[in-house]
Amino acid sequence: MLKAVLLAPMILLAVGAFFPLSAQDADTALVRAMVSQRLGREVSQAEILEQLRQSGLSRAEVRARLQQLGLNPALADPYFDALERGGELPGGTPSGEFVEGLRRAGLVASPERDTLSPTSGRPPTDAALRDSTPRDSISADDAPADTLAPGELPVFGRSFFRHASTQFQPTTAGPVDPDYRLGPEDEIILVITGDVELAYNLRVTREGFIVIPDVGQVSVNGLTLRELEDRLYDRLSRVYSGVRRDPSATTRFQVSLGRLRTNQVYVVGEVVRPGAYQVAATATVFHALYQAGGPSDNGTFRRIEVRRGGRVIRVVDLYDYLLYGDSRGDIRLEHGDIIFVPIIGPTVTVEGEVRRPAIYELKGGEDVRQLLAYAGGPRPEALLRRVQIDRILPPSQRQAGVDRVLVDVDVERLEANQEVFPLQGGDVVRVFAVSDERRHRITVTGQVRRPGVYEWVEGMTLWQLIERAQGLDERAYTPRAHIFRLNEDDGTRRLIRTPLLADTTGRPLQDVLLADRDSIVIYSQEQLRNPALVTIDGFIKRPGTYVLAEGMTVKDLILAAGGFAPGAYQLEVDVARQRDTLARSDTTALRFRVSLDSGGPASSGTFGFGTGARATQTGDIPIWVPDSTEFELRHGDHVFVRKAPGYEPARIVKITGEVMLPGTYVLGTRRERLAELIQHAGGLTGEAYAPGLQVYRKGLLLSIDAERALRDPRSHFNLVLEPGDSIHVPRFDPTVVVTGAVGFESRVVYRPGEGLDYYIDQAGGYAENADRGRVSVTYQNGERKSVGRKLLFFRQKPVPQPGSTIFVPQRPESKGGGFNWDQFITRSLSIVSTTLTILIASRELSK
Repeated sequence: MLKAVLLAPMILLAVGAFFPLSAQDADTALVRAMVSQRLGREVSQAEILEQLRQSGLSRAEVRARLQQLGLNPALADPYFDALERGGELPGGTPSGEFVEGLRRAGLVASPERDTLSPTSGRPPTDAALRDSTPRDSISADDAPADTLAPGELPVFGRSFFRHASTQFQPTTAGPVDPDYRLGPEDEIILVITGDVELAYNLRVTREGFIVIPDVGQVSVNGLTLRELEDRLYDRLSRVYSGVRRDPSATTRFQVSLGRLRTNQVYVVGEVVRPGAYQVAATATVFHALYQAGGPSDNGTFRRIEVRRGGRVIRVVDLYDYLLYGDSRGDIRLEHGDIIFVPIIGPTVTVEGEVRRPAIYELKGGEDVRQLLAYAGGPRPEALLRRVQIDRILPPSQRQAGVDRVLVDVDVERLEANQEVFPLQGGDVVRVFAVSDERRHRITVTGQVRRPGVYEWVEGMTLWQLIERAQGLDERAYTPRAHIFRLNEDDGTRRLIRTPLLADTTGRPLQDVLLADRDSIVIYSQEQLRNPALVTIDGFIKRPGTYVLAEGMTVKDLILAAGGFAPGAYQLEVDVARQRDTLARSDTTALRFRVSLDSGGPASSGTFGFGTGARATQTGDIPIWVPDSTEFELRHGDHVFVRKAPGYEPARIVKITGEVMLPGTYVLGTRRERLAELIQHAGGLTGEAYAPGLQVYRKGLLLSIDAERALRDPRSHFNLVLEPGDSIHVPRFDPTVVVTGAVGFESRVVYRPGEGLDYYIDQAGGYAENADRGRVSVTYQNGERKSVGRKLLFFRQKPVPQPGSTIFVPQRPESKGGGFNWDQFITRSLSIVSTTLTILIASRELSK
């Protein structure tokens, strides 16, 4: 958006250059047409608003300039309403008269006619517009952005000119410095008070003078305001007798600057956008370079020339400003000045542990220390004793296969001795970091209150370190600690063992002198001790393995596991305990039945529930007040909470499909059968297909004859249902599916009395690779039948039923590549020959 806004005034300037518009008869239609042609659309109201915001002029100033041009000053009011009070912009497109008025009012200065090439009456080309358009409104947005590859370093200073900012513009309002010299197109405000009251806005003519009514021409070109004031005392006193320098003067005057002139300067050489630029009279070299996008990739930052009147009046080094904020080398530009940016000088890359790694340009006499200063200085971790320079040798020093060398420089020695190590173009300076290895340290890990790395000092002992670590943790294993000490000869470590015991007075029984880089490990009793665990299973809410706390009983474990689950037998539990002895025995575990009424074991050995067991109250919360007689658990105990003898969970089955009341049902008896459930579900619907009824048990389809089960409830097909069974009654399907090695897989309409071959013929018949002897039919109820073995010339074939699926498998390929007739004939002849030989031998023996 901003680029379009800034581009619109440039196009207007070019249009004004090639199609001059007078103040009286501006061809606003042509202006709008040219702008639309360049932007591909009409100039928007938002773009005009942005242009007014960037101009920095007030409402009164813009109205005054429009009025001077004979235009309606109210044209600017809607835009300033939007700027000042956040109002809405005018609708539609901006007035062409208003747009042209902004151009001619000086918000965007007009180009010099003598810098334009003739057009011969033809419309201007794109190149002509680019070359002839002054660059006063081009922002740094048009500069190519620095897109760096990963790891690539930037050229120092280039980003300063690539980032657009409206803040880096010369001031056109407020006071100017005392050295500002007047020139053509400057506006001088003269106010006379006292005997007369007069105010004049005086514009400096091209010839360098102003015209004061009743006074005449006054030459002001090249004067400062102080010098102008001296000259006006002389000229005004000739007309107004009250104008004097002494306090008795009855008429006084004040002189100030109004609108400043614009200068045209030229930025050429190695810059991003060379060309002519309209700049404010207060603009300096930095302002012009910023508008031109700064030096290009090949442009210098260190030797920028300012040429005036055919000679170089200043050589500007941008590093003074970019590095130190020193603008003393900058100068104010005059009309016609040329800023020339030569080719970049030798460059050096600095990378590594510096604050600002980048590519820097060098001037003669600068060395590695100066380069590090440009880079912001070394980081604290920089190793200045070894700064490495990767250098390309000059052609005179190169040998066969030796074009580059590495040079290590001790910068600390250079600084101490004030020595100079000169650099060459193309050098790559690498500043390495110090080693990560830390000395004068010891490490303590394990059971101290503040484990970590500590400073080692000469004469430090183990107990002094423990004291600095705020003492041993209560879980520390004190009989022995390990100290791992480095053998500096071979890099290995040796182990030093020491107790962490103290006498009755608290003094350590043994202390060890520590060495640099020792590693102390203090172990934990908890880690060394095998954890005591108990397990609980059965009708409990959170079965699993738990840590055995000292004194834990069976009741404690039940509470820790969340209490009884529904259906639990709450009067007794079983406990299995491992034998303590290490001797082998037929008895591998002891078993206890623990009463939860008294807490102690009811019995041990093999047992079962008796008929006299009391019924459980599964919904009650047990009230277990601590009792010393409770059964205390040991490590490895396994507690089993049994199901109450009379408890039966709901036995759920599901029936879906063509029944009157499909859904989930609870089996009422242990022997409830299929027919009873269907009757309980309201019976079959009129669309149900009973032969296809499907019963799934544990995910598997059971094959049953549902018709017989419903017709004869005493039939073995009338299954006794199990919890989790799922019954589905399908609709009548009047088709038969044929798949596999057939002409085309299809669904064939069922015809009563037709056999297997009929349906296969309807599917295009057998394929060439069909295995006719393994054809199978799967019926809707899950029953499956295959073609029987061949008896004489006939095979027993299953008869398809509605909803069944016929599958014709492919014939398996022969591993030998088909039937081997040669092998068959050879073996047959061998058998015949052997048989004849035996017959002949038998006859000979019988003679």
